[in-house]
Amino acid sequence: MTERIVYPDIEKTLVDYLTAQLAGVSDTAKVVTRIPDPRPPRMVRVVRNDRILRQDVEDREGRRGPDLILDRPRVVVECTDDSGAAADLAALIRGILSAAAPGYLGTVWCEYIEDVGLQNDTDPATAAPRHAVIADLIVRGKVA
Repeated sequence: MTERIVYPDIEKTLVDYLTAQLAGVSDTAKVVTRIPDPRPPRMVRVVRNDRILRQDVEDREGRRGPDLILDRPRVVVECTDDSGAAADLAALIRGILSAAAPGYLGTVWCEYIEDVGLQNDTDPATAAPRHAVIADLIVRGKVA
């Protein structure tokens, strides 16, 4: 019988990890998965989006998803700041993520983080400055 592997909720993992890391540098940005009402003036939103096309063997050969005990989530981290410093917040988040692997994101082992890049993504509804950091992670699941 094949072992059951349970993979971490990478959005919650990153919300907790980034919240702690930002607090460590006295940054006031709120880290969320859903935009609260009212929207905070400085915010980081974490979204898993595995459907963004990858330019690697997974897309060329149609292989997506977990492999053995490893999961490869793609995350989009949207950074907004009403004072106009969204790009600076995105640069800080990018630096935090770049330094995180290999290592633990809270209790989740992260083997590797590939920086896919930044995107200037002004919010069409509010015209608020927004920058997105896109990254691929390799994280370890646990036997259930």
